[in-house]
Amino acid sequence: FVSRINWYVNDTATAADSYTYAGGSDTSYGDGTAAKPFRAIPLAMRFATAGDTIFIDAGFYDSFVRISSTETAGVNVDKDSITLIGKDSNATVIDPPGLKTLSGLYAIYSDTQSGIVVKNLSVTGAWQGMYFYNLDNSTITGDSASSCGNAGIYMDGGSETNIINANTFSTNSNFGIVVSDRSSNNTVSNNTANSHGLFGIYLEAKSDRNTVSNNNTNSN
Repeated sequence: FVSRINWYVNDTATAADSYTYAGGSDTSYGDGTAAKPFRAIPLAMRFATAGDTIFIDAGFYDSFVRISSTETAGVNVDKDSITLIGKDSNATVIDPPGLKTLSGLYAIYSDTQSGIVVKNLSVTGAWQGMYFYNLDNSTITGDSASSCGNAGIYMDGGSETNIINANTFSTNSNFGIVVSDRSSNNTVSNNTANSHGLFGIYLEAKSDRNTVSNNNTNSN
Protein backbone atom coordinates (compact mmCIF):
# COMPACT_ATOMS: atom_id res chain seq x y z
CA PHE A 1 0.00 0.00 0.00
CA VAL A 2 1.09 3.54 -0.76
CA SER A 3 0.05 6.28 1.66
CA ARG A 4 -2.53 8.68 0.30
CA ILE A 5 -4.37 11.70 1.61
CA ASN A 6 -7.74 9.90 1.85
CA TRP A 7 -8.73 6.40 3.00
CA TYR A 8 -12.23 4.93 2.83
CA VAL A 9 -14.14 2.47 5.03
CA ASN A 10 -17.59 0.98 4.47
CA ASP A 11 -19.70 -1.80 5.90
CA THR A 12 -20.78 -4.58 3.55
CA ALA A 13 -23.76 -2.65 2.14
CA THR A 14 -23.97 0.35 -0.17
CA ALA A 15 -27.39 1.69 0.85
CA ALA A 16 -27.34 5.35 1.91
CA ASP A 17 -23.60 5.67 1.28
CA SER A 18 -21.99 8.99 0.45
CA TYR A 19 -18.25 8.35 0.09
CA THR A 20 -17.84 4.83 -1.33
CA TYR A 21 -19.07 2.78 -4.29
CA ALA A 22 -18.85 -0.78 -2.93
CA GLY A 23 -19.14 -2.79 0.25
CA GLY A 24 -16.07 -2.84 2.44
CA SER A 25 -13.59 -5.71 2.52
CA ASP A 26 -10.52 -6.51 4.62
CA THR A 27 -9.36 -9.23 2.22
CA SER A 28 -7.02 -8.56 -0.69
CA TYR A 29 -9.97 -7.02 -2.56
CA GLY A 30 -10.13 -3.99 -0.27
CA ASP A 31 -7.42 -1.41 -0.74
CA GLY A 32 -8.88 1.60 1.09
CA THR A 33 -10.04 3.49 -1.98
CA ALA A 34 -13.57 4.72 -2.55
CA ALA A 35 -14.07 1.97 -5.13
CA LYS A 36 -12.59 -0.77 -2.88
CA PRO A 37 -12.98 0.43 0.72
CA PHE A 38 -11.79 -1.36 3.83
CA ARG A 39 -14.39 -2.98 6.09
CA ALA A 40 -12.71 -2.23 9.44
CA ILE A 41 -11.69 1.20 10.67
CA PRO A 42 -8.58 -0.14 12.48
CA LEU A 43 -7.25 -1.42 9.15
CA ALA A 44 -7.49 2.07 7.68
CA MET A 45 -5.73 3.42 10.79
CA ARG A 46 -2.90 0.92 10.28
CA PHE A 47 -2.09 2.33 6.84
CA ALA A 48 -2.87 6.00 7.50
CA THR A 49 -0.05 8.41 8.21
CA ALA A 50 -0.07 11.83 9.86
CA GLY A 51 -2.25 14.24 7.92
CA ASP A 52 -4.48 11.61 6.30
CA THR A 53 -8.29 11.58 6.36
CA ILE A 54 -10.38 8.44 6.89
CA PHE A 55 -13.91 8.66 5.47
CA ILE A 56 -16.26 6.20 7.20
CA ASP A 57 -19.47 5.66 5.30
CA ALA A 58 -22.93 4.88 6.63
CA GLY A 59 -23.02 1.63 8.59
CA PHE A 60 -22.45 -0.19 11.86
CA TYR A 61 -18.83 -0.76 12.91
CA ASP A 62 -17.94 -3.24 15.65
CA SER A 63 -14.31 -4.02 14.87
CA PHE A 64 -11.80 -3.39 17.66
CA VAL A 65 -8.14 -3.22 18.64
CA ARG A 66 -6.37 -4.11 21.89
CA ILE A 67 -4.70 -1.14 23.54
CA SER A 68 -3.43 -3.05 26.55
CA SER A 69 -4.29 -6.18 28.52
CA THR A 70 -7.23 -4.32 30.08
CA GLU A 71 -8.22 -1.82 27.36
CA THR A 72 -10.00 -2.22 24.01
CA ALA A 73 -11.14 0.39 21.49
CA GLY A 74 -13.23 0.45 18.37
CA VAL A 75 -10.68 2.92 16.96
CA ASN A 76 -7.25 3.80 18.36
CA VAL A 77 -6.08 7.07 16.80
CA ASP A 78 -2.36 6.60 17.38
CA LYS A 79 -0.93 9.16 14.93
CA ASP A 80 -1.03 12.96 14.88
CA SER A 81 -3.25 14.97 12.56
CA ILE A 82 -5.61 12.16 11.59
CA THR A 83 -9.15 13.13 10.56
CA LEU A 84 -12.05 10.70 11.00
CA ILE A 85 -15.22 11.74 9.16
CA GLY A 86 -18.51 9.82 9.13
CA LYS A 87 -21.49 10.34 6.87
CA ASP A 88 -23.40 11.87 9.78
CA SER A 89 -23.85 11.24 13.48
CA ASN A 90 -26.91 9.07 12.92
CA ALA A 91 -25.68 6.99 9.99
CA THR A 92 -22.09 6.06 10.93
CA VAL A 93 -22.14 4.15 14.23
CA ILE A 94 -19.15 2.79 16.17
CA ASP A 95 -20.15 0.21 18.80
CA PRO A 96 -17.21 -1.90 20.02
CA PRO A 97 -17.96 -5.44 21.24
CA GLY A 98 -18.31 -5.89 24.98
CA LEU A 99 -20.39 -4.64 27.87
CA LYS A 100 -20.56 -0.91 28.41
CA THR A 101 -19.83 -1.54 32.10
CA LEU A 102 -16.25 -2.63 31.25
CA SER A 103 -14.08 0.28 32.37
CA GLY A 104 -11.45 -0.27 29.67
CA LEU A 105 -13.82 -0.26 26.69
CA TYR A 106 -13.77 2.78 24.39
CA ALA A 107 -15.38 3.49 21.03
CA ILE A 108 -12.70 6.03 20.04
CA TYR A 109 -9.39 6.33 21.91
CA SER A 110 -6.31 8.49 21.55
CA ASP A 111 -3.28 8.92 23.82
CA THR A 112 -0.72 11.72 23.49
CA GLN A 113 -1.66 12.86 20.01
CA SER A 114 -2.19 16.29 18.50
CA GLY A 115 -4.25 17.77 15.71
CA ILE A 116 -6.87 15.06 15.27
CA VAL A 117 -10.41 15.71 14.06
CA VAL A 118 -13.41 13.49 14.85
CA LYS A 119 -16.48 14.58 12.91
CA ASN A 120 -19.99 13.31 12.10
CA LEU A 121 -19.69 9.99 13.96
CA SER A 122 -21.94 8.20 16.44
CA VAL A 123 -20.44 6.23 19.33
CA THR A 124 -22.37 3.95 21.65
CA GLY A 125 -22.12 0.95 23.93
CA ALA A 126 -18.67 1.63 25.41
CA TRP A 127 -17.55 2.69 28.91
CA GLN A 128 -16.27 5.97 27.48
CA GLY A 129 -17.67 6.86 24.08
CA MET A 130 -14.55 8.89 23.30
CA TYR A 131 -11.56 8.78 25.63
CA PHE A 132 -8.68 11.17 25.05
CA TYR A 133 -5.55 11.25 27.22
CA ASN A 134 -3.11 14.13 26.81
CA LEU A 135 -4.73 15.13 23.53
CA ASP A 136 -3.90 18.60 22.22
CA ASN A 137 -5.08 20.97 19.49
CA SER A 138 -7.86 18.70 18.29
CA THR A 139 -11.49 19.15 17.26
CA ILE A 140 -14.49 16.98 18.13
CA THR A 141 -17.53 18.22 16.24
CA GLY A 142 -20.86 17.07 14.85
CA ASP A 143 -20.69 13.77 16.74
CA SER A 144 -23.13 11.96 19.00
CA ALA A 145 -22.51 9.71 21.99
CA SER A 146 -25.23 7.72 23.71
CA SER A 147 -25.81 4.72 25.97
CA CYS A 148 -22.23 4.55 27.24
CA GLY A 149 -21.41 3.19 30.68
CA ASN A 150 -19.71 6.33 32.03
CA ALA A 151 -19.30 9.32 29.70
CA GLY A 152 -19.92 10.33 26.12
CA ILE A 153 -16.52 12.05 25.96
CA TYR A 154 -13.77 12.07 28.59
CA MET A 155 -10.82 14.46 28.25
CA ASP A 156 -8.06 13.33 30.61
CA GLY A 157 -4.38 13.58 31.42
CA GLY A 158 -3.68 17.23 30.66
CA SER A 159 -5.55 17.48 27.35
CA GLU A 160 -5.19 21.08 26.17
CA THR A 161 -6.48 23.52 23.58
CA ASN A 162 -9.14 21.24 22.15
CA ILE A 163 -12.55 22.18 20.72
CA ILE A 164 -15.66 20.17 21.64
CA ASN A 165 -18.35 21.80 19.55
CA ALA A 166 -21.85 21.05 18.26
CA ASN A 167 -22.07 17.49 19.53
CA THR A 168 -25.03 15.63 21.06
CA PHE A 169 -24.68 13.54 24.22
CA SER A 170 -27.60 11.59 25.65
CA THR A 171 -28.47 8.73 28.00
CA ASN A 172 -24.90 7.96 29.02
CA SER A 173 -24.96 6.45 32.49
CA ASN A 174 -23.07 9.22 34.31
CA PHE A 175 -21.82 12.13 32.18
CA GLY A 176 -22.13 13.73 28.78
CA ILE A 177 -18.79 15.60 28.78
CA VAL A 178 -15.96 15.31 31.32
CA VAL A 179 -12.87 17.54 31.34
CA SER A 180 -10.49 16.03 33.89
CA ASP A 181 -6.99 15.88 35.38
CA ARG A 182 -5.44 19.28 34.61
CA SER A 183 -6.99 19.50 31.14
CA SER A 184 -6.95 23.22 30.36
CA ASN A 185 -7.65 25.83 27.70
CA ASN A 186 -10.32 23.72 26.03
CA THR A 187 -13.48 25.14 24.44
CA VAL A 188 -16.79 23.37 25.09
CA SER A 189 -19.55 25.07 23.11
CA ASN A 190 -22.85 24.56 21.33
CA ASN A 191 -23.28 21.01 22.61
CA THR A 192 -26.46 19.28 23.80
CA ALA A 193 -26.11 17.01 26.85
CA ASN A 194 -29.34 15.47 28.10
CA SER A 195 -30.53 12.64 30.34
CA HIS A 196 -27.39 11.58 32.20
CA GLY A 197 -27.23 10.01 35.65
CA LEU A 198 -24.97 12.70 37.12
CA PHE A 199 -23.95 15.73 35.01
CA GLY A 200 -24.32 16.86 31.42
CA ILE A 201 -21.00 18.75 31.54
CA TYR A 202 -18.47 18.18 34.33
CA LEU A 203 -15.15 19.98 34.85
CA GLU A 204 -13.02 18.38 37.54
CA ALA A 205 -10.77 20.31 39.93
CA LYS A 206 -7.47 21.56 38.51
CA SER A 207 -8.86 21.69 34.99
CA ASP A 208 -8.45 25.44 34.53
CA ARG A 209 -8.99 28.13 31.92
CA ASN A 210 -11.58 26.17 29.96
CA THR A 211 -14.32 28.06 28.11
CA VAL A 212 -17.83 26.62 28.38
CA SER A 213 -20.53 28.48 26.43
CA ASN A 214 -23.88 28.15 24.69
CA ASN A 215 -24.48 24.53 25.64
CA ASN A 216 -27.92 23.03 26.26
CA THR A 217 -28.27 20.57 29.16
CA ASN A 218 -31.48 19.01 30.48
CA SER A 219 -32.61 16.17 32.75
CA ASN A 220 -29.17 15.48 34.21
